[in-house]
Amino acid sequence: MIEYIKEMWDLAREAKAQGLIFWAAHYCFFLGTYSFLYQLRTRRWSTTKGELIEAGIGKFGSENRNSEQKFTANALYQYTVSNVSYQGSRISPWIIVASQNARVVLKKQMSHIEKLPNGKVKVFYNPKKPNKSFLIVAGKFGLFITFLIIIIPIGSYYFKYHLK
Repeated sequence: MIEYIKEMWDLAREAKAQGLIFWAAHYCFFLGTYSFLYQLRTRRWSTTKGELIEAGIGKFGSENRNSEQKFTANALYQYTVSNVSYQGSRISPWIIVASQNARVVLKKQMSHIEKLPNGKVKVFYNPKKPNKSFLIVAGKFGLFITFLIIIIPIGSYYFKYHLK
């Protein structure tokens, strides 16, 4: 096993496809697994009612040309846990940066903020660290996409280089 990893390292250093794909697949696996587990945890966070101070789509970065400008969803909200007031700005565990033409994805993300009948919004917060919060937690579809990000690169590598 160690020899195989060394061989993949050498192939990657030589810019050979197998080595690069091996390390990229493992990067996706480890990062994706961390993200998947984090998303599962946030689904069990406590909820409270909060006040949405502002929400919208804003520019991301400082690109001067409109064709290359990126956008992200922004929010500011206030909520109370155990008589302590907090402000949050995170919308979701998924940080989405979109181009001018793909801003519809951000609008769709914003539409998932649960607005309550009294004008408040549902806030998900970490019960151990109430200052950590989101307005949206990962749904089943988001978890499925993360799972695919984990298994497709590893599976593709295995099928391409080990099932001949």
